[in-house]
Amino acid sequence: MSKIDSNSSKKALYLDAGNSSIKGAYKKGVNWEAIHAQKNYTASELVQWIDDHPESFSHIVLSSVRDDVRKAIRSELSHVNLLELTTSDIPRQLLDYTTIDTLGIDRFLACYGASDQVSDAVVVIDAGTALTIDYMDQDDVYHGGLIAPGLSAFGKILHQKAPALPNVEMGIPEIWPGKSTIDSLKWGQAGFYKMAIEGVLQQYEKEFGDFELFITGGDAQTIKQLIKRESKLRPFLVFDGMQRMEHRTRNSE
Repeated sequence: MSKIDSNSSKKALYLDAGNSSIKGAYKKGVNWEAIHAQKNYTASELVQWIDDHPESFSHIVLSSVRDDVRKAIRSELSHVNLLELTTSDIPRQLLDYTTIDTLGIDRFLACYGASDQVSDAVVVIDAGTALTIDYMDQDDVYHGGLIAPGLSAFGKILHQKAPALPNVEMGIPEIWPGKSTIDSLKWGQAGFYKMAIEGVLQQYEKEFGDFELFITGGDAQTIKQLIKRESKLRPFLVFDGMQRMEHRTRNSE
């Protein structure tokens, strides 16, 4: 019997389909519980898991940045009560963004989840396959942000293009500038990444003023250690936004 089966009351299952994997979580009391903390699912694996737990949840809430994954899940789970969250569900007054059709909904949802936890504006760093740094004001208006290579991808680029250079671990050397090839590479990777993120945060402060900083995603802990700035680590931030958006969508029906 799985953890989710051990609770007799049914609950919503939330699915976040990103660029490279699908994550699932449900609420256990006031906390989030991943359906498998050590695994990111493919669509077929996730459908199989859901079919193996037919009595565990009342409905599924899905957000996806990929249409092919969304359509595949919808097709395979046609027998399940499924609510899809898309950018069309976001009130237009909450979007200061010109290309809404191509907006990855996870960017909005992460900010929307963060904004619900504080009374101030928020900046969300989502450190996954891609790195996004987005801004939402205190009135829940999403103002966009940036998309960059994720930390893992960024660290591999130079070695792929210049294989004679050694691989290095992500870390900031004690001495500036680098006095060895290893330290120079570390400054050019972890150090460069750190300074780029800090520069973006300073630009947000210059443009909009103070904000609360949230960090989420698979590399969130590494990013938090790199930038050494007061921040809130929230691994389930997209799910927070999904739950908030679900309630808003149902209340508007």
